[in-house]
Amino acid sequence: MKKIASCFIGLGLTALALSGCAAASAEGVEPTTASPADSLTPAEVGITAVPNEEFSSAVGPVLESFPNDYAIFYFDSEHKPVIGFTSDAVPAVLDAVNSTGQPARIIEDAGFTDTEYNATAEQLVADLQATWPKEVPFPMVGARPDFGAGVIGVTRIVDEGSSDATRLIEESTRLIEEADVGSPFSIQIDKNVLGPGKAGHGG
Repeated sequence: MKKIASCFIGLGLTALALSGCAAASAEGVEPTTASPADSLTPAEVGITAVPNEEFSSAVGPVLESFPNDYAIFYFDSEHKPVIGFTSDAVPAVLDAVNSTGQPARIIEDAGFTDTEYNATAEQLVADLQATWPKEVPFPMVGARPDFGAGVIGVTRIVDEGSSDATRLIEESTRLIEEADVGSPFSIQIDKNVLGPGKAGHGG
């Protein structure tokens, strides 16, 4: 996989905030690291989210018009846009990025499309559900490009106050580690464990 750190035309990146596109891909799963936005007040979140929305509005539709070339699009933990392509970067998308005046990180040669990525995550859910024990809480599963290109993230769920919590976490972990999604995709277990009724961060 070829990565290109691209600094496009602009004033440099000011505070890009909560990752709307990343959250959609993340299926509401708890992030593995604290987001800088966690310390913001609601008013600050509203203000800093504007650059993300403007970037998404300018670049998103162009990117989606190339479904065979579009692999991933999200905002990282520092709220910087990351765009991945199946093979080579599409000039029209790069032009749209340049038009925003915001820098973005471009990943080429991801080896998959966004459609394939999400379909793989959905198939993993179906495969796990087919044999998942009833007594073990089913995990949260979804595409997690913030974990790495092509990574399907899995967050275990268990009542940590339960006397059986350790065994259930171990069993959930074992079942997830036995799953296979096939190259170029991979599975990564979130270090966080959510309890019943707890929601992961949305965007």
